[in-house]
Amino acid sequence: MRWPLPLLLAFVALRCAHAPEPATPAPAPVAAAPSYPEPQPPALRLPDTVRPTHYALDLKLLPAEPTFSGAVAIDVEVREPVRQVWLHGQDLEITQARVETGSRTLEARTTTASDGRLGLLLPEPLPAGKAVIHLSFTGHIDRERSRGIYGVEERGEPYLYTFFEPVDARRAFPCFDEPGFKVPWRLRFTVKAGHVALANHPVVSREPLPEGLERVTFAESRPMPSYLVAFMVGPFDVVDAGTVGRNAAPLRFIVPKGRGPETAYAASATPRIVKSLEDFFDQAYPYEKLDVAVVPRYWGTMEHPGIVALGQPLTLIRPGEETLARRKWYVTIAGHELGHYWFGDIVTCKWWDDIWLNESLTSWLDRKQMDGFDPGWGFSREASMHALSFALDADTLSAALPVRKPADTHDDVLGAFDNGTTYAKGSAVIAMFEAWLGPEKMRDLLRVHIRKHAWGVATSEDFATTLSEAASPDLARSFRSFIDQPGAPRISAELQCKPGTPTRLKLSQERFLPAGSTGSTKQTWSVPVCVRAGTGGGSHRVCTMLSEATGELSLPMRDCPKWVLLNAGGMGYYRASYTREQLAQVLAAPPKSLTVEERLALLADVEGSVSRGDLPLGEALRLVPATAHDEDRLIVQRGARLLQLVNEDGLSTEDRARFRAWVGGVYGPRARKLGWEPKPGDSDDVKQERARLLELATMQGEDPVLSKEAGQLARGWLADRKSLDPEAVPLVLAVAAQHGDKALFDTLLARARKTEDRNERSQLLTTIASFRDPALVKQALPLVTSTEMDLRDTKVILTGAFMTADTRELAWAFYRENFDALAERLRSDELGWLVSLVGNLCDSERHAEVQAFLAPRVPRLENAPRALARAEESIRLCAEADRLHREGVKTFLRAPPTVPAPTRMR
Repeated sequence: MRWPLPLLLAFVALRCAHAPEPATPAPAPVAAAPSYPEPQPPALRLPDTVRPTHYALDLKLLPAEPTFSGAVAIDVEVREPVRQVWLHGQDLEITQARVETGSRTLEARTTTASDGRLGLLLPEPLPAGKAVIHLSFTGHIDRERSRGIYGVEERGEPYLYTFFEPVDARRAFPCFDEPGFKVPWRLRFTVKAGHVALANHPVVSREPLPEGLERVTFAESRPMPSYLVAFMVGPFDVVDAGTVGRNAAPLRFIVPKGRGPETAYAASATPRIVKSLEDFFDQAYPYEKLDVAVVPRYWGTMEHPGIVALGQPLTLIRPGEETLARRKWYVTIAGHELGHYWFGDIVTCKWWDDIWLNESLTSWLDRKQMDGFDPGWGFSREASMHALSFALDADTLSAALPVRKPADTHDDVLGAFDNGTTYAKGSAVIAMFEAWLGPEKMRDLLRVHIRKHAWGVATSEDFATTLSEAASPDLARSFRSFIDQPGAPRISAELQCKPGTPTRLKLSQERFLPAGSTGSTKQTWSVPVCVRAGTGGGSHRVCTMLSEATGELSLPMRDCPKWVLLNAGGMGYYRASYTREQLAQVLAAPPKSLTVEERLALLADVEGSVSRGDLPLGEALRLVPATAHDEDRLIVQRGARLLQLVNEDGLSTEDRARFRAWVGGVYGPRARKLGWEPKPGDSDDVKQERARLLELATMQGEDPVLSKEAGQLARGWLADRKSLDPEAVPLVLAVAAQHGDKALFDTLLARARKTEDRNERSQLLTTIASFRDPALVKQALPLVTSTEMDLRDTKVILTGAFMTADTRELAWAFYRENFDALAERLRSDELGWLVSLVGNLCDSERHAEVQAFLAPRVPRLENAPRALARAEESIRLCAEADRLHREGVKTFLRAPPTVPAPTRMR
């Protein structure tokens, strides 16, 4: 019903008059503060619950500034609800962090843990499904260690570069910094207008911004892990160099201002390298462009997709200075990095324990493409010899690691890139199986492997599956026996000859270990063993797979052979062990009975017999003159390795002089005949022979005539750069410095201080590192720790001082005095180098000093404990070898042979 208005107003007034006083209203409830979980960082590898699927990265990059800033949006797949997301970000300040999922935005609290782990703590569970992580951040440009985003000044101009492998992308931007997280990236940079800004994929737009800036946007990338992202910003010159590959991808060299003309050789060689790789894989070059980022130093060379980084020492060669050594160096390293476009970029290892898949396969591939590039260089055979030697040396240590290394700690990851095993041994093992299968079958199975896993990741198990399918499960198991365990087999044999029955060879295997080792020899492999047995009318080659500790092999002959070579073909990854009688027989084989590869392997086995103590070093040294006069330069090189077994530290001053004079006398006559400078019409093979013989005669030995000539030539070159052929310059300077006086030292140092050319400074500092006069070395060593020049350039001086008996004690004293200061300035992956230097010491007293000095320090340093274990073992083994052989070497030096035995090693 409706009430009349006067009555309504009266009623209301009456009610108000009798109403109680209103209560004070209760305060509004305060919102509870968000609750964040306690951080639970992963031990090492990131959990699989949140995976990136795409990155959109924005960076502001101004080379002259000390810092950079950026933002990243990471699309992720959330596999199960989580309250914290872990990724990586090191030495970054996170200014904003949030996660978007559907219509909700969760503000994240950030936390950090050691080794660059970055946690995002969430106020409520992030549901399964798709989400986007948004992070804003700032960071510092590195100007000392060449890691993350690093800056370098060239002739007054600042430039920015990147180097992320293995775990330094996290220093540049937050990311899931593991190789298995392989996804597309979209990059966008804000840079100074007029600066060159380049990255993995082509520029798609440039947009002017206020304050003299410009925004550069790049095409979305192919899937790649964080460690392969790369970019460079600065006032670079861009040198167009035509195209490469079947799809005619543009080729450009990106260099500091004014350095373009020095890329002429690289520009001519790179298309040939790419063609060789395309032919091997039967695939076109896989990216839209090929930019060569010419980075300041050799360190920083890297296989970034579409923007391969190659150091200035490799790539910048002045016109007229394209020496054989420079040409080979560029082609070898550029070929290796571009080979990674298949072994590493198209197919990437899933985790760092399988980095050997990138490095071993590419190191093996180097030999293929190099021989195709210039057969006259003889690179494949030489590289095979060096890889076998280097790897077998590394495997003599009981502290040696397998090719496929555990990567369960941060230190494991940093140590995964071990030259002796990851590169050399892996490539040598692949070469052994190539010899077993045949080159075409090996090539075809690798093509299959690449196509099967293209644009994804692969593991050792995946590779073993490819081997098993293409060859056999037994072969795959044999391969894994070499990849998954450390060490190398020692194969020995016993002939069993009985009238009227087939001749048999009883084979035995165990782990090869040198005298003084504390390791166990009780280890077996599944070894592809091939032998060659010689008769009066020729030889027979027979192979078997030795999978147990012992086995037998039938030889196709009724009579007992005159000699048996236990590594036919010379490609077996094992040490063949001979009795003194067996060794004498095979050394006396007719000159043409063995191939060069087999003779190289035999000399390596002689070296192995010496290191075990089975053969006196004094007796082995008697083979050196014959090898020195061999027609094949690789036999010369391989024979000369026996000289390195002599511990000069253990010789008296008089015996050391006798040794060097004898070495100079062995190699000097051929070296003097060839002379210091090339002659018209010299082949590349002759140039290589000249360089090696001169080095042996003057750096390992002492030939007074050649040393005097080197001093004269060096002084002439310092006065007039055109007075000496560029082919001769590096060795002439080194030999001159080895015998140089203070005047030469002062001249070289003054030039190094004055030059603005980093390559020239590096050459001069390397020359200074060759001085042997202790007084001058003592003057040079402070350059390593001073701030006058960059440690990345001067550390070669410390290495040089450790490498010769004349200055090793001086180097060791300097090392102890300055170790802590040096360790603070080095990259984590360079600390292993610093620790490993002490492995050049060679007596028990020094070993005790090393333990006392480094044991308290090394546990605090990344990537150092393993290096110390190897260095200590090297010292102990060297001391034991010296104990075994010193007297025999002294006896040898009283009456060394000088006349070659022409029928032995020729």
